[in-house]
Amino acid sequence: MIHHIDSRSNGQGYLEQQKFDRQLQGWKLITATSVLLLGLIAIELFWGQPTIDSSVKSSFSGVVAVLGVGALALWTVVQIITFRVRWQIVSLALAGLLGIGWAVLFPLLLHDTYFTTLYVYGDLFIFLSVVAFFSYRPAVYLAALPVLASFLFTRVSSELDHEAISFLSLTSRLLIVIVIRECLYHWFHSSVLHEFEEKRLRKELASVSLVDPITGLQNNRHFELMLDREIMAARRHNSEMTVMVVSIEPLRLYTMTCGYNAYEDLLKRVAKGLRRGVYRPRDFISRVGSDEFAVLLPDTDLSGAKVVAERIQRHVHRCCDNLVKLDLEEPVCVMISILEWAPSCNVNRMSKSMHDAINELREQYEESDEKGDIVARYELLQGLRE
Repeated sequence: MIHHIDSRSNGQGYLEQQKFDRQLQGWKLITATSVLLLGLIAIELFWGQPTIDSSVKSSFSGVVAVLGVGALALWTVVQIITFRVRWQIVSLALAGLLGIGWAVLFPLLLHDTYFTTLYVYGDLFIFLSVVAFFSYRPAVYLAALPVLASFLFTRVSSELDHEAISFLSLTSRLLIVIVIRECLYHWFHSSVLHEFEEKRLRKELASVSLVDPITGLQNNRHFELMLDREIMAARRHNSEMTVMVVSIEPLRLYTMTCGYNAYEDLLKRVAKGLRRGVYRPRDFISRVGSDEFAVLLPDTDLSGAKVVAERIQRHVHRCCDNLVKLDLEEPVCVMISILEWAPSCNVNRMSKSMHDAINELREQYEESDEKGDIVARYELLQGLRE
């Protein structure tokens, strides 16, 4: 099989991937056009010029058969061999096979004949090979140079032109090949890097718009997108899902006491504690308000969510208590409300329930004489339950 290049995060990796894709198209182009040109030669050779000796026709048939067998063998090797074949090797093999095949046709068909239209077919093959292989320079020259060398040898040995004229004709063709290839590659290189830069900027903009700039967690917009996706997955697989709403107190008092910079530092510590308390890659943490966070737990029931909630509380305390006690002389209070998803709930219903759960947590915190952590279950219809 062909070694498919993975798109990497740098421009060089993306350029290599585009070179590979362009070579795939080039292989199809040069193979199809070579078959067409050889077919036109065969029509003219067998039906357009009956005076040509049968031995020449037989030799032509042999060359075409060898080209066909070689191309088939190359395709078979690429498809069957278990190890990965680099695309550069395939391009070189195909270019060499076709270039040498066409180079053999010149002395074969032009010796003691007047099959001069072969020069036209040869020029077409040369320029089509430039178009097909331009993203890989060695393949271009491996396809074109044997044909140009055979062209010069045939013209000089047949004494059709003066040696200087033949050499000048060869040089002009080679210069045209080089110029066309370099122009195509320059256009290709510039357009690919421009496309990569545009995609990179779009990805960065999308990432910025979905990430909270202070904590580095995902924001409320991204949470709603993920919630919608997980709701559809839960309905499709008939699985459970829970959402935890986390409210941290006294963040507002800490902000008024220590200032906004200290508040941002405390938020970062809370985010660190949340990350340490969630283990599974699919679990999703986001900041949904000024001091509210949400944790999305797919394939998790109420008992599993309580285990995660208690673990989150421990890690948030470890990350934040020492800092808060220096100024407020009290630890943070981590209040968590757990919402169990029901098949009748959509994103809007869950978002409203999360908002209501946060309000009830705050009311319970303000009404309580002893401030402490809370892990509560929120019924979508019946409100908050201990």
